[in-house]
Amino acid sequence: MVTSRSASPPASGAVVSLVGALIAIYLVSQFLRNSIGVIAPDLAKEIGLSAAEIGLLSSVFFFAFAAVQLPLGMAIDRFGPKTCLLVCATITILGTGLFASATSPAGLIVARILLGLGSCSSFMAPLAIYARRFSPHRFATLTGLQLGLGSFGTLLATAPLAYSAATFGWRATFLGVGVVTSLIAFLVAAVVDDGPGEGAAPPRPESWHESVAGVAAVLRTPSVGHLFLVHLTGYSSFALIVGLWGAPYLTHVYGYGLEVRGDFLFVAAVAQILGSLVWGPTDRMFGSHKLPVLLAPA
Repeated sequence: MVTSRSASPPASGAVVSLVGALIAIYLVSQFLRNSIGVIAPDLAKEIGLSAAEIGLLSSVFFFAFAAVQLPLGMAIDRFGPKTCLLVCATITILGTGLFASATSPAGLIVARILLGLGSCSSFMAPLAIYARRFSPHRFATLTGLQLGLGSFGTLLATAPLAYSAATFGWRATFLGVGVVTSLIAFLVAAVVDDGPGEGAAPPRPESWHESVAGVAAVLRTPSVGHLFLVHLTGYSSFALIVGLWGAPYLTHVYGYGLEVRGDFLFVAAVAQILGSLVWGPTDRMFGSHKLPVLLAPA
C-alpha cells in the first residue's frame, strides 16, 4: 500500500505545476463521465439510438471504470502512478477519436468503454502521488483540491458542452477533447514526479501476491461495505440525472433545445460543487460524520 514518504516538500513552483497537471487530467475524466447527458437527444437522433442504447452508452463507461479499479491499484503499486496516468491518457485519446468518428451504436459503446478505461486512474493515481510526495498533514488539502477543482469538469459537460456542440458539432467537440488530453499528457510527462520526496528511500514495489493480499485485507474491513452503499445511493443519483436522463427529460417533457438543456444542468452541477465545499466541513460543526450524511438527503 502507498504511504507518505516525503521528507521535505517540493519547491512551490514545482508543486503548482504538479498539482495543476494532476487536477487537469481529473477534470477531463469528470467531463467525459458526464458528457452523454446534454447531447443524448442529439446522439439518439443522428445515430438512431433507442432509450435502452442511450442508457447502455452512459453505463458502460462506469462499468469499465469500476471493473479495473482493483487491478489499477495493483498496477499503481507495481509500476508507479505516473506510468498508469500516461497509459490511461493514451487510451482516453483513442476513445475520444473513436467516439467522434462513430457511425453506429456499437461504435459509440466501444468508444465509451475506452473512455471509462482511460479515466480509471485520474483520481487514484494523483492520490498515490500526493501520498508519496507530500507529508500526511497536506494530503487532505490536496485531495480536496483534486476533487473540488476537478469537479469543474462536470460543469464543462453541461452548458459549455451544449454551446460547443451547437456551434461546432459534438464530433468536433470530442476531437478537441482528445487534443486537450494529449496536451495534458505531455504536461504530466514533463512535470509530474511520482518518486519519493527528497531524502526519502524509494518505495519497494509490491509483488502481485502482496497486492492481492492488501486488497483482500481492505475488503474485509467492515466499514468498507457501509461506505460503498452510502456512496452508491448518494453520488449515483446525481450522476443519473446530470450525466444521463436530465437532458432527455427536459427535451421530451418540456421541449427544450440543446443550449437550454445545458443551462439547466449547469445549475445542478454548480449546486453539487458548492454543496460539496459547504457541506464537507459540517462534520466538525455537528461533531459527527454520520449526522451530515443522514441530513443531506432531507
